[in-house]
Amino acid sequence: MRTDITQGSPTVATSAASAAFQVAVVQQKQFEETLERVSEKQIQAVKENIRKAERVDDVVDVNKAEKTLASNKTESSVSESSESSDPPVAESIGSKVNVSV
Repeated sequence: MRTDITQGSPTVATSAASAAFQVAVVQQKQFEETLERVSEKQIQAVKENIRKAERVDDVVDVNKAEKTLASNKTESSVSESSESSDPPVAESIGSKVNVSV
């Protein structure tokens, strides 16, 4: 069996290696472009999430504020009533009583 027939010429091998290298270079460029697009989309998604979070922080839940206000009023009225309603002062024994008949 002759091996020189199955191997092919050196020129074919060189051009095949060159073609494989060119394909690898093109694939590498495509891969880098894909990574760049993915990175840009991730950056946009992060910016969008930050913008949404800032918007949520700026929004005030009126129902929650009203509940807080109502509970604060209840707490303050309870504390005011306990402070202002002093126990009745007992009248001293033998004080003058004005009774008219």
